[in-house]
Amino acid sequence: MKEKKATLRHKIREKRLLLSAKEIEEKSRLICEKILSLEIVKENSSFLLYYPFKNEVSLLPLFDALKKAGKSVSFPKVSGKEIVPVKVNSLNELSPGYMGILEPKETANTEKPSVVFVPGIAFDLKCYRLGYGGGFYDRFLSRGEYTTVGVCFDFQIVEELPVEPFDVPVNLVISEKRTIRRKEWNY
Repeated sequence: MKEKKATLRHKIREKRLLLSAKEIEEKSRLICEKILSLEIVKENSSFLLYYPFKNEVSLLPLFDALKKAGKSVSFPKVSGKEIVPVKVNSLNELSPGYMGILEPKETANTEKPSVVFVPGIAFDLKCYRLGYGGGFYDRFLSRGEYTTVGVCFDFQIVEELPVEPFDVPVNLVISEKRTIRRKEWNY
């Protein structure tokens, strides 16, 4: 199982690293537009985004749109082996943290988000996620009631991922080409 995951991680991560800055920007813009049209964005007021790392989908345009709409936005701060959602008012409040990823400097302004946007190396048609292997998001998501949205480029969606008991699926997966909903989730 670990070997299957490692092989898939490597293959998809390498393909993502080949994307040009222009491709990332254009596809990310399309994904952010799709996200902004969702009812969950209109109905909720607090969101956890992530800062893009190694050619991940950029949700930074979404940050600006959510702030303009008066919504509360947090970014993950890694503390030990845990993710702590910290509310930010400006991207200037972020600095390099775990693995060099930009994150809030402190954990003083924590907030429980209603909607969590989750990055990943790959997602499958049942909304399971393959991350980097640290388990940060699985631990975080297993301890709360959140609406979860996996965000990726379309080539990162595979038919089926190898799944272990601790893997936590998301409610929805959004790419530039499609939206996949978990069967038991009605949004």
